[in-house]
Amino acid sequence: MKTKIIKPYGFCLGVENVIKQINEIINKHQNEKIYCLGQIVHNDKVIQNLIQKGVIFLYGDKRQEILNLNEGVVVFSAHGSDESLIKLAKDKGLIVYDFACPFVKKEFQIIKDYINKEYDVIYIGIKNHEETIAALSISDKITFVETIDDVKNINLSNDKIMVINQTTLSIIKLQAIFDAIKEKCPNVLIIDEICNSTRLRQSFLLELTKNVDGIIIVGDKTSNNTKSLYLTAVNKGFDTIMIDDVKQLNDNWFINKDNINILSGASTPKEVVDDVYEYINKKYN
Repeated sequence: MKTKIIKPYGFCLGVENVIKQINEIINKHQNEKIYCLGQIVHNDKVIQNLIQKGVIFLYGDKRQEILNLNEGVVVFSAHGSDESLIKLAKDKGLIVYDFACPFVKKEFQIIKDYINKEYDVIYIGIKNHEETIAALSISDKITFVETIDDVKNINLSNDKIMVINQTTLSIIKLQAIFDAIKEKCPNVLIIDEICNSTRLRQSFLLELTKNVDGIIIVGDKTSNNTKSLYLTAVNKGFDTIMIDDVKQLNDNWFINKDNINILSGASTPKEVVDDVYEYINKKYN
């Protein structure tokens, strides 16, 4: 059986920086409790590793969680955060670290710039995703769109409209929504903010024409970029499975398969992908 890991794999630059920085914080603040609001990245293996190092994860209402704290370190996740929450934490005298991904920060700054230019903004994202929640908190002039059906309800009188998106969406799904919006609002300005890591991984699948019998997507099911990768492979017609790790492999899936590609989400540890590759090679080669 021919098995190939498709690059890039392992952490994207944003996740890599988050992991590096939070480990520095753990060493720096050994006498302080360290709290993270929600998942710092969408991978349970990363979360469990940080819990073992003493990081406390808070999953309730973020504003209330901050109000409940009187001391310690508060870490805001890579997905971006409502700036009013960061200010609240600082005003309470907490030690604050904002680990928003550079691509997410860029996206948020673009939104602010166009709102200042008196544009109405349409934001395409996944409902209740941390990045979407943070983006929508920027202004009440943002119209949220998740599906093509949502486009039908857009009713903006402003001649100046800008469309932007969550960084980890499916390229195919996003383009379909862009097209629907442009049909309804012909003069709309579209700014595609799919991040480099998400685009590279999906683009490989979109361009794949080789004789591949199956695709394995490795990553946490809470990761939107991992789910987008899985859906891209399925939409291309490949026999595809999505797994968290090697333990979820099903031997029956490998029957009559000679050529397999392995891809991974941007928050999947490299060693988890390596384990999958080594297991398949050891068992089937």
